[in-house]
Amino acid sequence: MTCTIFILTPNIEKAKKCTFLKVYDDLFNQHSGIEHKTVKIKELKSCLIGRGTILGDSESPNYERFIPKKEFIKADNRFSPLGIEWLYLAIGSEDDIHECTQKECRAECGQRFGFCHFEFDSSKDDLKLVDLTIADDISYTKLNSQLEDFVQSELKKGIKLEKKLGFAPKYAVNRERFEQLFTVWVAYTYTKLLSEQIFVSLDDTEDKSVMYAPFQTMAQYYISLGYSGIVFCSTVCNVGKNIVLFDKTIAKPVGVIEHYIL
Repeated sequence: MTCTIFILTPNIEKAKKCTFLKVYDDLFNQHSGIEHKTVKIKELKSCLIGRGTILGDSESPNYERFIPKKEFIKADNRFSPLGIEWLYLAIGSEDDIHECTQKECRAECGQRFGFCHFEFDSSKDDLKLVDLTIADDISYTKLNSQLEDFVQSELKKGIKLEKKLGFAPKYAVNRERFEQLFTVWVAYTYTKLLSEQIFVSLDDTEDKSVMYAPFQTMAQYYISLGYSGIVFCSTVCNVGKNIVLFDKTIAKPVGVIEHYIL
């Protein structure tokens, strides 16, 4: 079974002329910054993945209940418009993915909840995902200090050389090392800002088709670069992470389906 990936390339080319995506594309795509945010499926196989859903009072779910289907997708998701069958999963430890899926579904105490583990298709190991969580556990202070320490070190070398020679020579900074550190600084700082400032929870009164438009544009941009999904932080849960796969066949349901009352 195959799944058509939703992509609007002309819109992306137009979007890349706007300031935000133009700068982003220059920093990450043209100057290899995105390599710091790239993870392959095989690198995630040590983590558990799963999907949950709120069940009816007498519903007995099967695997199909956890597979996205166009006719049941009635609203925009963060990265995909309504009707698009992308697979959203929680990723992390056993406890984390259960808690994350319950909160993502806005499940309440007393409701019946279903949970199903998934596993990645072994033939998809080399598919690339964009990880937007790489800087979540790094402070701005630490990010800045790495670059500042290098600049200070190079400055001291120049001063030492000047004292030794008795005049100020032309001192060549280690340009390659500087570019490496600067690329890391930009990649992590930009991603941290993106994660903290843009990934905010929406309430039921907000128009998701409008509020999610920037995310959906970014998803199309990543698709245009050959990526198969995105790892991103949850806006409603402090544990675990989320993953969206642009092809819902990249992972499949496995094991015993759990269903319980919260």
